[in-house]
Amino acid sequence: MNFNTFINCSLVGLALTTSVAAFSATTKQSKEVRAIIDKVNTYWQSNNAPEVRAFWDNAAYHTGNMEAYFLTGNDAYREYSEKWAEHNQWKGAKSNDRANWKYSYGESDDYVLFGDWQICFQTYADLYNILPDDKRIRRAREVMEYEMSTPKHDYWWWADGLYMVMPVMTKLHKITGNKQYLDKLYEYITYSDSIMFDPEENLYYRDGKYVYPKHKSANGKKDFWARGDGWVLAGLAKVLKDLPAEYEHRKFFEDRYRNMADAVVKSQRPEGYWSRSMLDEEHAPGYETSGTAFFTYGLLWGINNGYLNDPKYLDAAQKGWNYLKNVALQKDGRVGYVQPIGEKAIPGQVVDSKSTANFGVGAFLLAACEYVRFLEKESNEDRAYWVDLLYKMAAPVLSNMAEGNLQKNMIVEVSPNWDGRNKGVTYMETFGRLMAGIAPWLSLPDDETDEGMKRKQLRDWALKSYRNAVDPESPDYLLWRGHGQALVDAAYIAESFLRGYDALWVPLDDTTKSRYIEEFSQLRRVDPPYTNWLLFSSTIEGLLAKAGAQYDEYRVNSAIRKVEEWYTGDGWYADGPEFAFDYYSSYVFHPMYLETLQALKDSKAYTRIHYSNYYNRALRRAQKYSIVLERLISPEGTFPVFGRSIPYRMATMQPLALMAWYEKLPAGLTNGQVRSALTAVMHRMFDDKENFNEGGFLTIGFAGRQPNIADWYTNNGSLYMTSLSFLPLGLPATHPFWTDAQQPWTSQKAWSGQPFPKDHHWGETEKFKDLF
Repeated sequence: MNFNTFINCSLVGLALTTSVAAFSATTKQSKEVRAIIDKVNTYWQSNNAPEVRAFWDNAAYHTGNMEAYFLTGNDAYREYSEKWAEHNQWKGAKSNDRANWKYSYGESDDYVLFGDWQICFQTYADLYNILPDDKRIRRAREVMEYEMSTPKHDYWWWADGLYMVMPVMTKLHKITGNKQYLDKLYEYITYSDSIMFDPEENLYYRDGKYVYPKHKSANGKKDFWARGDGWVLAGLAKVLKDLPAEYEHRKFFEDRYRNMADAVVKSQRPEGYWSRSMLDEEHAPGYETSGTAFFTYGLLWGINNGYLNDPKYLDAAQKGWNYLKNVALQKDGRVGYVQPIGEKAIPGQVVDSKSTANFGVGAFLLAACEYVRFLEKESNEDRAYWVDLLYKMAAPVLSNMAEGNLQKNMIVEVSPNWDGRNKGVTYMETFGRLMAGIAPWLSLPDDETDEGMKRKQLRDWALKSYRNAVDPESPDYLLWRGHGQALVDAAYIAESFLRGYDALWVPLDDTTKSRYIEEFSQLRRVDPPYTNWLLFSSTIEGLLAKAGAQYDEYRVNSAIRKVEEWYTGDGWYADGPEFAFDYYSSYVFHPMYLETLQALKDSKAYTRIHYSNYYNRALRRAQKYSIVLERLISPEGTFPVFGRSIPYRMATMQPLALMAWYEKLPAGLTNGQVRSALTAVMHRMFDDKENFNEGGFLTIGFAGRQPNIADWYTNNGSLYMTSLSFLPLGLPATHPFWTDAQQPWTSQKAWSGQPFPKDHHWGETEKFKDLF
């Protein structure tokens, strides 16, 4: 070994040793934080019965308790919140006399419209999403929808109210689809800003009484109360978690969140806590936990979800956590230094290690759970399994095609009853279907993790492969012309661009983009049969519209009208005029219909069809169908094998994966149970079975090599449809889909005697007329 080789090997070995050591330290730390969560929550629940009123202080604790449940899967936590909800009849303030409902401060049952009585609805909504039952959100909807029917907009006149109620609005919107929740949320916070937001400091006064210069701190400074601003930053994080990406005022909430985070970081004390008067420590000196915990949670949430990328945020969050762990947490599990109930920083008020409160414990749990999500982002076993399996599937295809060698090196297999068409269609099927599945994952930002290195490698290969696919001089120029099958396979390439537009379409050079536009446009020569093929046309045209190219409005709108005619109910589409009992609702209808509509929305197309209305209706159908798919997964992790194209394997689960990636899972399907179910199916299908041939390419079969089940049009390129179930890899590793505890799926619950949601018919009442 020469000297340079020795040095290089030594450096690699040192890097690996350092990486392993860092990973080990992080794993140890995450276990420590999980133990703290259990210690703190067990102490609280052991010393406090759940049968207490639903006022804000108790309800704030339950927002942290439910976060701890989702992270750990500890049923005792969920049961504790359920007992509390049952005790309160799933209500806040209990008056039924709307004529006397009030929204000023009040602790009696007439103050139904006062936000401190509405925070309980957050937990009721969380419990509804676990086990849908109308009684769990009936009162929440009654109260909030009555409130929104009034002309008043001054419901949130104190900073605390923004945490109490803003997340209620987004949670109920997610459940009901009623956009009024979002519009009223924006209307109400705009009023709140007008009376208590300071645009110079990007912080909130507790309410109008404390606005500077009318009110000043002991040293004549602006007096921002830490817990008050903690409520707001945490509330904004919870809002962004559920706010639709396309909501027209989303940027307002993102900007407000980021600007507040900056202000919060600037005001942190060197010891890691935030003083009760944020800009004047001397006003009320000493430790304080509730504001610090809410700030730590709010910062960690932004770090975990890509909003706060500067190292200063992580430094502040870790300092905040170190204070919570080393100062606030007491040996017996008590959370100390919580300022008692109040509305301001009070000079001379005693706040010590014995000062604890329900809302402070809730805030502590929120921060601890979010810190675990951060610490475990590189050690999730389920995600690592998905990544390794998808990389194994993708690498032989993309590494070869990037060099123009796919058609030279791919070991092609075709159906025993192959119809004799040109086998060259295999390569376009392979590439397009694979890219449609991995596009969301490749769209994540680069990082230095093992997963990040694999993702970057695949993206680099993919971009080269995209260029070769349309370069007539490349050996891997695909078979775009001379046959009708190209319409099908081009649609999956178009779909990959729609799913990874910024990461995969935008970086392409102008020549390559022009070539794609030409190839996609010439496919109008293909007259699609009267089946799901209409959506292949519309998906291609949708991409052209999104990319600003000329598109065929008639091909889009006629496909939409036919798909509407073919909807049979409860999430199922017929494949043409006659219903076929197969999985084409999974393979094509739900995803490509939604993506066609979304692309036309993105392009701001104005035609006879109101694309947003159609999209919202199609989304609800996809949610119902995802419920059906999840229920088809047996307790053992299998699903029924029926219909044609069954060698597409996991593509059957595409709509369920799509709803998870969209963050639109319907009530009754939690992140933990859907991930667990899909992972179980992957293990059953791919582990210890002959799914790959000697070249590393997929074999024809369902769970292994089973060529007899192939259809006359099946080649092993067709089978890369299975990648379509990997869409949730497009969610970051810190997302609850990956970090929530494993949960039993519906069939497991049903067959083991556990409660599980009733199923029911999802009817439709929406009928849309042409706009002109």
